[in-house]
Amino acid sequence: MVKWGMRDGGSMMLRMVMASVLVVALAVPAFATQRVQVTDDSPIQIEVSSHQLTLIKLPSPVQPNGLMTVNPAFEIRANGRHVAIDTKNTTAPGDLIVMTESQSYVFQVTPKLMPADMIVVEDLRVPAGNGKPDADPVRRADSYAGANVELIQQVAQGTLPRSCVQMEVPKEAYPKWMELEVVSGWEYRCQLYTVRTYELYNGKPATQSLRQTEFFTGQELSIALDRTVIQTGETALVYIVTYSLPPKPDKSTRRIASPDPDAGKGN
Repeated sequence: MVKWGMRDGGSMMLRMVMASVLVVALAVPAFATQRVQVTDDSPIQIEVSSHQLTLIKLPSPVQPNGLMTVNPAFEIRANGRHVAIDTKNTTAPGDLIVMTESQSYVFQVTPKLMPADMIVVEDLRVPAGNGKPDADPVRRADSYAGANVELIQQVAQGTLPRSCVQMEVPKEAYPKWMELEVVSGWEYRCQLYTVRTYELYNGKPATQSLRQTEFFTGQELSIALDRTVIQTGETALVYIVTYSLPPKPDKSTRRIASPDPDAGKGN
């Protein structure tokens, strides 16, 4: 169940949130999706955008220093299971070698004048190689924008997969935004993606205007607002989608030695 903090009128607010989220998402450039099935070590031919980013989603994380290319124009970076390619407006093809924890792949990359793209690699040789359907909304969505809309909708409706963990954001971790006060925060951590919601209160005498860019720090995949103008005494909700980070180890947990079964016994 999604917790709305100090809000009233749940059903009316839900409709308003959904309408605004759709408008925000439509303003984000849509990513097309290619799905590539891999069964052997043959080179994989892919087409990428020559002027926008292309994201490759692999079945397993990329190894350190696991990227190689012969095209000096390509700028490539890896983060976990994802490889981003920026061809820097070149149309010259080139090979890209990606070494992951489970398999190595050779991509024959051809830049073309096309929109931003996401390429999902489904490797049938990898046990969890994306060959089985799951509840990941981003996998099922037809586009990047649609994926983020579905994530936010699931949070608002309380229909995220049971594997997602809901927790309250500690007050000391609240971000500070302009003249607005954060009155509540919730985090919904799933396997690959995390959605955070913050309720913002305008306690100042002046009306506040909000834009998605004001909440962007470089880590966000998508940002949505249920309203862009907050009158004095009103509240607004902001939704922020990011990749899930591995949980920090609990330093308060220490290992306790098992009791010696021979303790107290005579020699």
